[in-house]
Amino acid sequence: MKPIIVGHRGVAGTYPENTRASFLAAAKAGLTWIELDVQPTADDILVVCHDHELGRCSDGQGRVDAHSLQTLKQLDFGAWFGPEFAGEQLLTLGELFVLLHDYPVAINIEIKVDDMHDKAKVVRALYQELSLAKIDPHRVILSSFNHEILKICHQTSRVYPLAVLTEKLTEGDKQLMQDIGAVACNINYRALDAAILQQLHQAGLQVWVYTVNKPEQFSLTTQVDGIFTDYPERFIERTQI
Repeated sequence: MKPIIVGHRGVAGTYPENTRASFLAAAKAGLTWIELDVQPTADDILVVCHDHELGRCSDGQGRVDAHSLQTLKQLDFGAWFGPEFAGEQLLTLGELFVLLHDYPVAINIEIKVDDMHDKAKVVRALYQELSLAKIDPHRVILSSFNHEILKICHQTSRVYPLAVLTEKLTEGDKQLMQDIGAVACNINYRALDAAILQQLHQAGLQVWVYTVNKPEQFSLTTQVDGIFTDYPERFIERTQI
C-alpha cells in the first residue's frame, strides 16, 4: 500500500504553519492532501489556526475567539518562524479555499473547539463555507478530537466524510465511529500497532496517522492509508506519490 502523504498544516516543518506560504508550498510540491485547523473568531468567522491562544504563532495575545477578524488580520503570523515570513496574515477558511482553487489538493479540516465555543454555530458556519466554495465532497474530510462536534456534523449533513481524531483508541472512539459512519480513524502513530491497525481495517475504516516526521521511526508506513507529516519531502521518494 502506498499511503497518502498529507502536508500537516501545509508544510509546517519548513514554513510557518497554517499560512498562505505553507499551503502554497504544499500545493506546488504536488501534494494531493493537506491538513489544516479551523476555529471561530469573536464575530463567528472561521479562520485557519491551530492554537486557541495566539501567543505561539503570532505577535498577538489572548484567545482567537476573543478578537474580531479585523483585529486578527492586523497580526503577524509568520515572523515567529523566520524574518523572511514576516507579514503573513491569518487566513479565513474562505480565503484558503480561494487560494487552493486551482490546485488538485484535497483537504483534511480539523475542527478545533473547546467548551468556550458554540459547537452548533461552528458547524453551521463550516457547512456554509463548504457550500459557498462548492467543495467536492471527495476532496475533503472533516475531523476532530471533539466527539460532540462530530455528532453535530453527522446530524447536520451526510455529504462530507468524517474522521475521528484520537491520541489513543478508546471504546468511546469505536462507538463514535460506528454512530457517525466515520470513514477514518486519525490516530497518533505512537499509539498504533499492527493489531489495532488490523482491527480498524476489518471494521472498514481507513487509518491515518499523525504526526510522523521521521520515516524510520514508524514501521507501518506501507500498511496505513495516510500519513500526516510536517516534512512531506521525507516520504515522497519512499512512497512515490
